[in-house]
Amino acid sequence: MTHDVLLSLRDLVVGYPGRALSSPMSLQIPPGARVGVIGANGSGKTTFIKTLLGLVPPLEGSCSWREGTTFGYVPQENQIDPLFPLTIEDLLKMGMTERLPRWRASDGDFEEAATRMLAELGMTSGRDQLVRELSGGQRQRALIARALVSRPQVLLMDEPFSFLDYVFHHKQREMFRDWQAKLSFSLFLVEHDLNLVVNQVDWIVLLGRNKTICGKASEILTKESLSEAYGADLHIHKEKGEIQIHFL
Repeated sequence: MTHDVLLSLRDLVVGYPGRALSSPMSLQIPPGARVGVIGANGSGKTTFIKTLLGLVPPLEGSCSWREGTTFGYVPQENQIDPLFPLTIEDLLKMGMTERLPRWRASDGDFEEAATRMLAELGMTSGRDQLVRELSGGQRQRALIARALVSRPQVLLMDEPFSFLDYVFHHKQREMFRDWQAKLSFSLFLVEHDLNLVVNQVDWIVLLGRNKTICGKASEILTKESLSEAYGADLHIHKEKGEIQIHFL
């Protein structure tokens, strides 16, 4: 794979034995891309992300990352066991497992990264607070902090805005833009609310009812493609410079 390709999909089909959730996908995505993964409920968005991460094997074809790529993953908020006594600090250390010395519980790099990350995400409560005691929005921020504390090259997020208020959502968008300006930071974003994702990405994977299409957002985000994928009529327009999609 050449250095100008981050991810290569070759006739990739995602799903489970006896149940394909996509048609074959072929696409080459460059470093620094922002990729939106959209589709109706049950269309296979989470399965697609898990396939990219190697958690679910492809049904057909292949997906391959540039060698040496590092990842951060933000699952849906309900993936945390509410009974497990996990603290915010424990959660952050999970994001730096590969970097922390095996014989030490912490080090200077972790302390600096954790302090910086929590400050950027506006989490001012103590690191010893139990994750299960946090509100839904705070848990979501904690999961984002875990994924980002090691400064990965690729961040994959599965419906991260579910419990976030508008102010933090806007702040998060600005934060990602800043990182992408400084680093070759790539983002894969799964979101059921189209208006939360389409203005943050430049590539789209659209998991439709009958076929999957992928490519540059300017080519995929058409009324015809979206109506066919969701099985519903809709209206697309721009408001204050941003795309707005409304189902009719």
